[in-house]
Amino acid sequence: MTKIFLTLLMMCVISAAAQSATRNTQTPGKVIYRYKNNEGVLVMDNKIPAEYSGKGYEIVSITGKVIKVVPPSLTKEEAEKQKAEKIAKEERLKADIELKRSYSAVSDIDAAKERNLASLQANLAILRANFESTKQELAKETGRAASLERSGRQVNKDILSKIESLQKKEKDMMQQVKQREKELKIVSDKFDQDRKRFIEITQPSSVASSAPSL
Repeated sequence: MTKIFLTLLMMCVISAAAQSATRNTQTPGKVIYRYKNNEGVLVMDNKIPAEYSGKGYEIVSITGKVIKVVPPSLTKEEAEKQKAEKIAKEERLKADIELKRSYSAVSDIDAAKERNLASLQANLAILRANFESTKQELAKETGRAASLERSGRQVNKDILSKIESLQKKEKDMMQQVKQREKELKIVSDKFDQDRKRFIEITQPSSVASSAPSL
């Protein structure tokens, strides 16, 4: 009987010890939440109201050690700005990789710029020449019409139709010239930007040394 009692007693002690160990393992240490209320007063409490959880707070141990800092939740504008900055950074990284893949030296960019601009300038020269030719032809036909009017004769429909056609052609060609001039500048600026960026990502020391000293 005594042996049975001792056995049961030992089993109860072991079970109690196991339950105590389980509780100690599952129950986290006590912490304090530190946050500012709407009046800007620093508050310390064992829980944080929902209205303040999104404004940022600190989790502190009972000894005063900061365990975790929870930053304020981003506003819609801040979140959108952060997302845009992330996308821009990713696009810049892709562009840098493509830039280094396309060129192995600054001289390669200079040569490519010269080739592209030479082709555009040649095309622009042809457009300008055609524009001047159209302009002269229009002036000639307009002069003929004016001469007929001064002599009291009626300007026939063929001349008027040709003048109208030449005026439209002159206007269209002027727009083409302006568009090609704009394209020329865009291409030139793009190569200049690529050149600058290529130096920045491949020769950072030279960029730093060229910066003015304070």
